[in-house]
Amino acid sequence: MLTEAQEGKRGGNFVESKITKEAMPFWIALKDRVTKDGVHMKPYVVHRLLADNFDIHISETAIRKFLTKLERENA
Repeated sequence: MLTEAQEGKRGGNFVESKITKEAMPFWIALKDRVTKDGVHMKPYVVHRLLADNFDIHISETAIRKFLTKLERENA
């Protein structure tokens, strides 16, 4: 309950909490490309790939915000 009080009902990182074990290798590689290589990923493509290949449904806006935050933190 304390964690929910601190971070809200959805938790500190809603996007990452939706990633399944099957999608984790893709997700780790995507984050590495953004953080280590500085590559800009297209949120709508990430959204489509997650939905089509892993049946993970996260809004494009949530993915955009997550990727923007990653880019800012690692600039």
